[in-house]
Amino acid sequence: MQNEAVGKSPRVSADERRQYVLSLLEKKGSVSVSELSEYFSISEVSVRKLLVALENEHLLQRRWGGAVKPIRTMNELTYQVREANYLPEKMAIAKSAYECIEEGESVYLDSGTTTFELAKLIKTGTKRNILVATNALDHARELVGQKDINIILVGGELRHDARACSGYLTKDTIGQMVFDKGFVGVEHISIEHGITTPNMREAELKRTIIKSSKKSIILADYSKFWNDSLIQIVPAEKLYRVITDWHISHEEVYQYKTKGIDIIISKATDAAPSSD
Repeated sequence: MQNEAVGKSPRVSADERRQYVLSLLEKKGSVSVSELSEYFSISEVSVRKLLVALENEHLLQRRWGGAVKPIRTMNELTYQVREANYLPEKMAIAKSAYECIEEGESVYLDSGTTTFELAKLIKTGTKRNILVATNALDHARELVGQKDINIILVGGELRHDARACSGYLTKDTIGQMVFDKGFVGVEHISIEHGITTPNMREAELKRTIIKSSKKSIILADYSKFWNDSLIQIVPAEKLYRVITDWHISHEEVYQYKTKGIDIIISKATDAAPSSD
């Protein structure tokens, strides 16, 4: 199928639909039920049945509203793919995270797309006399020039794919500091294995951020739940607070709370700009 744009398509066979979905996943990393429904001119119910069949063959992994490429313990999505995924959810999570910050505090912003949304809110928000430390270039650049927002850009070896510094120098610098709050993005989170990542350096770095923060707050949209990557950062029992989006169920929240983890659910309306 040559037409890759979303839109009306001629009647196609079931095999052509399968191949189109898989090719789109290969290029984008994710697909949505709505775009496939529109492209194939079939109901969303039919699209979901197709995604279920492909998941049963281990060719994709379903997510709320669509599907992603199969997640293995060594898989790490590119920054560009993560940047486009679940933006309303990330904006809502960032708003809840911003409400956790008080004036006069020192905070650490981990690299990542959700923490970048938090950096934007720190820039435009009314809270001041905040010290922000980060190893992420985009986050620091977003905050440059803001009155009463002090910035510490933690250097080290630059990871071009993550737009952030990592390695021994980064970890050692963070380990010598103490922050009131640390906001950490994660690849995956589960009850059994806590927060995990496929990258060993990232695991060490995030572990250091958590250790250096009086209160560590995990920012994770619901797509990050119930899967695991190769390297454990910390077990679930070590987590202080997790902020996620409205797709998580009350039953799932209860499971985490039985582990002593404070779960904050960001509402869909929280993604709208504040009128403050």
